Amino acid sequence: MMARIAAWGVALLAGLFLPAALTLLIQFQGVEALLALSAPDMAMLLAGLFLPPCLLLLIIAWLTQHMELVALGKALLRQTAILEDKRLAAETLAEECRAQTALLQEQVRLAISGLAVGQRQVEAIQTLSTETRLQRLTSEWNLVAAELSATLVAMWRLAHGWKSPGPEAQDLPLPPAEELPLRILRLLPATPREMAQFEVDERFVRQAARYRATFRAFLDHVPETGPLSRAVFRDMIYGRLDARLALLPRPNHAQVIDPATLAAE
Repeated sequence: MMARIAAWGVALLAGLFLPAALTLLIQFQGVEALLALSAPDMAMLLAGLFLPPCLLLLIIAWLTQHMELVALGKALLRQTAILEDKRLAAETLAEECRAQTALLQEQVRLAISGLAVGQRQVEAIQTLSTETRLQRLTSEWNLVAAELSATLVAMWRLAHGWKSPGPEAQDLPLPPAEELPLRILRLLPATPREMAQFEVDERFVRQAARYRATFRAFLDHVPETGPLSRAVFRDMIYGRLDARLALLPRPNHAQVIDPATLAAE
């Protein structure tokens, strides 16, 4: 800005130089002397009048342009330095972002690994819990099966007695334990109509009710689904026998049984 002001000032002075010089020449030499000059002299006079201010204007213009170019170069250098600093800051920020991203990826990987380990632990605990429940259920079923077998023995004795008919009256052997439920199942009618016509001892009915109560109490603790579900036990011979015994009439507890006949119970 200052260079431009100086240039305009010099240009103004150069513009005033020519009228001032002509005025001085006219005052000292007069108009006739100027008009009497030959063409070469007039040309030299005009060149002397016009050349110095023109050269001065050219020099001032060059200096002004040079100063502006220097200032522009410095400004460009400053802008370049600022842009370089910004680029370095951006690269540093990008590097930090990459480091943060890598750290987050590692944390996510560790979290996923932890979840996988936790899932495996949960699955192992669930498997162990399932095995424990199955073992407990199997142990409980073994006890219940032993109790049911004892009840079936009593029902067998009530149906067939202790001695074989005849004068010899030999002891009747019991069927094998694994065949006893099937023997009693075959002994009972398969339809409600046939069961209504079936003559059965009250003691047998009470033992059947005891069998069903024991089996039903066990089923209440068995889950609906799983490898050992209620359907599995209902499909066993003990479950089918329970369904067959449901066709029997209910026990008549008002009926008094002779104490001499309670030995079979």
